[in-house]
Amino acid sequence: VLENMITCEMAQEQPTQYRPAKISKELANAAYDDFKRKAIDEAKKRAVSQRVDYDTFKNMVLTAHLKPITAPSRRENDRPSPCWSFGADGRVVKQQSSQPQLSLVTPSEVPKTSGDFYRDWRRNHPTPDDKYRYLKLCGPDTLRAVFRVEVSTEVLREVLCVLEACWLGHGGAAEEAEGGAGAALREAAFVVQLLEALSAAGRFPLTVKLLGSTCKPVMERLFSGLESAATAAAATSQDEEQQ
Repeated sequence: VLENMITCEMAQEQPTQYRPAKISKELANAAYDDFKRKAIDEAKKRAVSQRVDYDTFKNMVLTAHLKPITAPSRRENDRPSPCWSFGADGRVVKQQSSQPQLSLVTPSEVPKTSGDFYRDWRRNHPTPDDKYRYLKLCGPDTLRAVFRVEVSTEVLREVLCVLEACWLGHGGAAEEAEGGAGAALREAAFVVQLLEALSAAGRFPLTVKLLGSTCKPVMERLFSGLESAATAAAATSQDEEQQ
């Protein structure tokens, strides 16, 4: 995916192929431990920014990919309704609100169109972490489908900013929750898959050119973090081969 981004001028200074040299077992372990430490530290920072305790944040991360279960429609309480709630025919009279209500219900289904995505992205997910969990719910296949025609410059910019801000922290929380089972590396792989899905959108090269220079620092930090993950993954793989 980095190679596609280079072609589209998203990461002009990144190498087209990354092949880390073989390193010793000690350096391999150090590379992975350093990456994991950074991921966990970032996770704790994300928890603070969400104003929740760390355990709550880890649970939010671990369930981000699950589709919410929508309960059947029911009355708000089981108490009898007051008499003025009924009309002359005995039916319940709906209360008319003087002000329109904005729905903030979390979507229980992945978007079917780009319009669905845009609406849910902006209305129901106000914070970067909310948006990141929404991306986890959607997954690469959904993004590839809804953005088959094109992805807008504004949404692409927002997605890149959300990925850069959140992926390492969410990966670190999952890593610690799972006891160091490589969850942070899997999070990096997920981000790469999302980027690959977005790069398949129609007229993607034109969209990238319209991003402007203000997005470049965000992309540099994002790709730098993913490169660190690639180094850690390569070191881990090499360590396993040597055993």
